[in-house]
Amino acid sequence: MNIKICGIRRKEDLLVCENAGADLIGFINIERSKRLVKTREIKDLKSSMKDQNKAILVIEPGNVMDAYDRIEKTGLMKVQLHSLTTEEIIELKKHYQTQDEENKSIGPFEKYKSDLTVVRAIGLPEKINSQKNREIHDFARVCDGLLFDSENNGKTGGTGRQIPLETATEAAKIAKSCNPELKLFIAGGMDKNRIENDLKPIYNLFDFVDVNSGVEDAPGVKNAAKINDLMEIKVI
Repeated sequence: MNIKICGIRRKEDLLVCENAGADLIGFINIERSKRLVKTREIKDLKSSMKDQNKAILVIEPGNVMDAYDRIEKTGLMKVQLHSLTTEEIIELKKHYQTQDEENKSIGPFEKYKSDLTVVRAIGLPEKINSQKNREIHDFARVCDGLLFDSENNGKTGGTGRQIPLETATEAAKIAKSCNPELKLFIAGGMDKNRIENDLKPIYNLFDFVDVNSGVEDAPGVKNAAKINDLMEIKVI
């Protein structure tokens, strides 16, 4: 099972995550977040990593140019978006499309072969209605991954609230039916106890578990013992 640890602000926490074997490490560059890290600090943190391919930039850009600016300033080519429409994501990925795809005609809901990896966060309510179903379908067509989180006043991330497993399961099945190659992430109040209690369904449906507050002493201050315990979870 792959683990993404998000909300890293300190080099000592970054080192713990790397040594423990975290599969992805998230840096949050969202103004409303208690775990905000400025772009220059992210670039510095990234430079100290043993494997920079594990770094993922978490942003909520106002538009495509804002996203492009943050990507360029940090140098991170994996992004987790908490905003942008499907059309804007296509435009962003097209900017970073691989050289051999530049002259290829492609439809509005097809994925560009891009050097940029895009994971789109989608907030889930208690029940998935037809509008949310359509949202999952549309983003599944253009993104490399989807992250399902709890939704609070239309915003995702940092809520600490858990998604009902039944709702997360339904969302995962909708996404995979549209794009079987899609990488799926589950977030929202995830910690060792929640993961162990629902280990088999989470493992069978999701590629990554996203953990943030579940391994913290305070926002942006990680607990090394909790991280190491988390990484010792085994799927039997």
